[in-house]
Amino acid sequence: MNAASITEEIELIVEIGEADDALTLAKRLAADEQTAWAIDVRRTVKRGELDRDALRAVGGRIAEACKPVSLDLGLFAELTEMEAGLRAALAADAAMPRAERRARTAQQWTEKQRYEERVRTYNEQVEFVNRERGRAANRAQATAVRAKTCDGCFQEKAANGSCGS
Repeated sequence: MNAASITEEIELIVEIGEADDALTLAKRLAADEQTAWAIDVRRTVKRGELDRDALRAVGGRIAEACKPVSLDLGLFAELTEMEAGLRAALAADAAMPRAERRARTAQQWTEKQRYEERVRTYNEQVEFVNRERGRAANRAQATAVRAKTCDGCFQEKAANGSCGS
């Protein structure tokens, strides 16, 4: 079933159809593997009564979903220009002497290695700072716990400041 015939049938069901007609359409849509639309059509029938407004809304959604997508022909022009540029770059690369191509590849590899080294160094510095922040937080927490506990029995001091020893 194509979208035009589905929307026509929905319009007919809305005008003169019954709940059984909508259920039959839902079964046919499910058989055509258009389950989302079949579910929407099926939900317009409740307790044997057809909700015509809901079915009309389903028909509108189906018609909207099947509208052709407008194409931006400017995009094709941009892609054509890009393709021409890439082809020119490939031709220039193929015309380049082999030694020059090797030198350029070696330079690109070196630049990539330097970049990766800078990234690795940055990540190491970030991890160091995060570890130091964690150590500082642990020290602060340990200091707070030591302030609350007795050095002799290692129990928390009572509210009056004395411990169990």
